[in-house]
Amino acid sequence: MSKASFERLAATVACEDGDKGPNAGAREEAKPALTTAQRILKAWESKDYFGLLGLPEPEADELGRPVWSCSEVEVSKAYRKLSIVVHPDKNPGDEEARRAFEVLNQAHRLLKDPTSREDVLRGAADKARRRREAQEAGADLATRVQLHAAKNERARELRKAEGQGLQAHILEQMRKRQEEAKRRAQAAARAAQMRGGRQMGDGEEDDEEE
Repeated sequence: MSKASFERLAATVACEDGDKGPNAGAREEAKPALTTAQRILKAWESKDYFGLLGLPEPEADELGRPVWSCSEVEVSKAYRKLSIVVHPDKNPGDEEARRAFEVLNQAHRLLKDPTSREDVLRGAADKARRRREAQEAGADLATRVQLHAAKNERARELRKAEGQGLQAHILEQMRKRQEEAKRRAQAAARAAQMRGGRQMGDGEEDDEEE
């Protein structure tokens, strides 16, 4: 099964799992709308830093690694857009907006710092993996067998690509080391040549003085 076929099958399972019946939409619409500040604070309480910034949640590949398409530029753009809305200067006396602005800054720092972002992405990937497994568990036997086979095939492809990438990285590092050694040897040869030239010049001056 190709990756595209696997993704279509997984999406079908997810849609079936997410169908809560004809009244689900009505119940959602009945909920009162949250302000931007309230939504930010609610997302912060549940540690949903991606939803807080209005960014898509990471997924997990078949090896359990996080997959997230957002760049640092997109993270900063989302932060700036929301910070304008909840900035204390635009909401004088609004305690919710002030707190939302504070946690918005914290979430932004979490996703900008490489170390903390990696931790957050790993946690989100694990959550996505468990959610997907729960959805697949509700599928019929034939679908589960198909999904399991497709996941194993995709995992093998990822491991192979990972191995090839590692090999390419090692070869690139070797090439760089060889080039650096060559540059150093050339620099040493030039320095030795210059020293030899100076010594010859000094010897000629001594001969003239005699």
